[in-house]
Amino acid sequence: MANEERSDKTIIVNLKKEAEKPSTAEPFFVSISGRETGKAIPLKNRNLKIGREVDCDLILDNPQISRFHAEIFWQGSELMIKDLGSTNGVFVNGKKVSEEHLHNGDKILIGTQMYFKLVYQDAVDQTYQQSLFKAANTDALTQLYNKRYFMESLEKEFSFSKRSHQPLSLILFDIDFFKRINDTYGHIAGDRILKLVGTILTSQTRLENIACRFGGEEFAIVLRGCSSLQARQVAERIRGTIQSQKVMSKSQEINFTISLGVATFNGKNFQTSEELLLRADELLYQAKQNGRNQTIAEAA
Repeated sequence: MANEERSDKTIIVNLKKEAEKPSTAEPFFVSISGRETGKAIPLKNRNLKIGREVDCDLILDNPQISRFHAEIFWQGSELMIKDLGSTNGVFVNGKKVSEEHLHNGDKILIGTQMYFKLVYQDAVDQTYQQSLFKAANTDALTQLYNKRYFMESLEKEFSFSKRSHQPLSLILFDIDFFKRINDTYGHIAGDRILKLVGTILTSQTRLENIACRFGGEEFAIVLRGCSSLQARQVAERIRGTIQSQKVMSKSQEINFTISLGVATFNGKNFQTSEELLLRADELLYQAKQNGRNQTIAEAA
């Protein structure tokens, strides 16, 4: 058309810059290696000190990590990472750095083995990220950590306890006469009981401690920095809470109890995490042999 004017313009957009910080997203430090793969630590309005020491915000139990290895901090509106004089260095996208700006998508290597990624995620992305972590490390029925995660965590916590000279307690327990419950009321009722136990442990376990479904009707709790006396008190509180619960099955009330064994590492009495686990299992067996619905703890 002769009278129609046409204007062709080329618009250049810096897609990399636009992608660096999505407007509705927040920064997360995401593990992309080892048993913590998928675990995301929020960085909004906080700094993150990384290392092997108990005072660090992110404790990495690895001999290649220094006591105080690195720190992520805010400089105005920008995120920075700084090497705190580590032995094995800090690397951003393969480059060794002493101090560096961080951008969305940067891959960070702490030491020689621990890989992380800085990502900006909105609520939907974060929910998806956490679902991947949960799928790999939690029991679908109880929503507690699974046995694989527990075994790796116990070894890590045992090593941390040795270095920090803090006690480490382990509670093992199982549901009394669980097979009888399944045979009498059916597996649906049994599953309801397992779910309820998972809910109770989640509500009564501190964030730094680890509760898991060890297998079948057996559960385990790792208590960092917890003495034998304190661990026994935790065990008794859980035992009393569970004893007071009822599960309904076809208009029938099901009462159930648990038996518990508590072992504590004091820095000298066990050489390995497996020995600690074995002792807790022995004490659990004693609780069952002595009549069930009780806690047996051995002084450290």
